[in-house]
Amino acid sequence: MAEKKKWSKGQKIAVIVSAVIAFLLAVAIIGGVAVLNWYCKPKEFNVISVAEVTSADVTLIAHRGFSAVAPENTAPAFEEAGLAGFGAAECDIYRTKDGVWVISHDINTYRMMDKSGFVESLTLEKLMSFNYDNGSNIENYPNLKVCTLDEYLEICAKYDMVPVIELKGKNNTEHYDEVVASVEKYGLTDKVVYISFHLVNLQKLRALSDATLYYLVHTIDEQSIEDALSLGGRCGIDFNGNKEANTKEIIQQCIDKGLLMGAWTIDSPEACNRMLDCGVSLITTNAIRP
Repeated sequence: MAEKKKWSKGQKIAVIVSAVIAFLLAVAIIGGVAVLNWYCKPKEFNVISVAEVTSADVTLIAHRGFSAVAPENTAPAFEEAGLAGFGAAECDIYRTKDGVWVISHDINTYRMMDKSGFVESLTLEKLMSFNYDNGSNIENYPNLKVCTLDEYLEICAKYDMVPVIELKGKNNTEHYDEVVASVEKYGLTDKVVYISFHLVNLQKLRALSDATLYYLVHTIDEQSIEDALSLGGRCGIDFNGNKEANTKEIIQQCIDKGLLMGAWTIDSPEACNRMLDCGVSLITTNAIRP
């Protein structure tokens, strides 16, 4: 009988390392799929009236439109915000390949639509061949298409809502004059608010307009305060109101320096009351209605 060939120490180590790598890859793939499914799953909200929360005078911004009752960032979501009496509606914008500004939170359509593509790489005609297949009460909106910036602004003007426009990504800043022109076309120049996580976007916009600008941050710190102040008049910070690091003390520090203060995304009475106690009067929400 032939003697069984023994593995060398190096071969054993190689097999063990390969097995560990394979295991880690499997865990990463399974974890990635789970996270992707969580991200794509429509969130369910318990809609409440602001009267159930507080008697204080607070400005409510409908986050991506009234996204608790209609698919986010769509014309129906903005219509529902207007019908509900929101004073403002927030949206996210990108520019298509052929130069049309459209509303979408994500740069890729995968999460919300039946086809996948990068918004900035698609023409409007191509994007219009996609249908929404995700979002609140999507079954009520067959063949729902992407909303253009012009459609959104028309709805804001119709319901006298303040347009709150998030400048997404860092591309197409040289075309912000088109956004400013569209806002002016609908008579909303004196009402519009622009927001962005990218300071450079707000700096580019400031060169074109004296509109109110909010610097979006997760956590307020000294640098973000200085960055917001650098934008000049009518500027502020819009921060994650659910983070405990954003304390009453640092919010007051911002207010004392003349910054406007907004908080996102506030969906519970507890979070809303905490923000009001901190002196914040601008609340972005999915689920608290006027």
